[in-house]
Amino acid sequence: MLFKKYADLYIYLNSDDWKPSYLDKQKGIIKNYLTHFYNQDINTIKSTDIKIYFKTIELIGNKSKRNILTVLNGIFKLAIEDEAIDKNPLIHFGRLKYKAPKIQPFSADEVNQMIEKSKNYNFNFVYFLAMGFYTGMRTGEILSLKLDEVDLKNKTISINSTRSRFGESSPKTDGSIRRIPIINSLYPYIKKMKLKNLKLIDNEYMLVNQYKKPYRDTFVFTQRWWKPLLEELNLEYRRPYNMRHTFATNMLYKKVCTPVELAQFLGHTTTEMIYNVYVNFLEGHLDKFDKSIDIYF
Repeated sequence: MLFKKYADLYIYLNSDDWKPSYLDKQKGIIKNYLTHFYNQDINTIKSTDIKIYFKTIELIGNKSKRNILTVLNGIFKLAIEDEAIDKNPLIHFGRLKYKAPKIQPFSADEVNQMIEKSKNYNFNFVYFLAMGFYTGMRTGEILSLKLDEVDLKNKTISINSTRSRFGESSPKTDGSIRRIPIINSLYPYIKKMKLKNLKLIDNEYMLVNQYKKPYRDTFVFTQRWWKPLLEELNLEYRRPYNMRHTFATNMLYKKVCTPVELAQFLGHTTTEMIYNVYVNFLEGHLDKFDKSIDIYF
């Protein structure tokens, strides 16, 4: 039986259970990386075949290769269920080491410049930046936030959903459903936005476009405002997601919270990402450490 048959079955049998964004990702992995095996009998594919193929794939890191292995594993499991193969060829395939991505958070001065200069654009953009830099929320979570999820009295935000080009859905993980504080620096922006949009008829969202509808994704923010703002300030281009990295590194650098607390704020179920990405980043910038301190006096 050809590998392609089980690749197609893998998508078909799981399509009803996966989120649209995850389904699209799995389809993309098969289309972009696994057509190499399409016309090969699945019972002839060996572990060494996969290892040799991986050596030919350029410009992708171990994280992407691990995602490919996840798809391959699902495909081979289906073949085992059908007794088309006796064993999974990945059984002897070693676990690829995960290398934390390099992040480029903005400095405190850059954050202040960006928020101040954004006031010349559009208040939706000002609010978008304030939410990103002062909460560390994912951009999709910012877009899907509802009016009734913002408690101005108790200064808390409840995060229960996310938005993307695939529509609105539950957050990335169970840990992403969370409640976070509204810090004083954010309060004026979020108060202004909530009071403004409470006046709109039949609106439930904190952030809406000119048609009084929630934004589908961040395309408008990135193309119309984000890129021009960075160019105006002569700042190196970074994705809006870097607001999240900036929040996280500064929360740790200023000792505002512990890694465990930060993981909860960001919606991670464990502290693994915090240590792999943010703590390692700070440890790599010891040149900024105050060496004049005397810890015993």
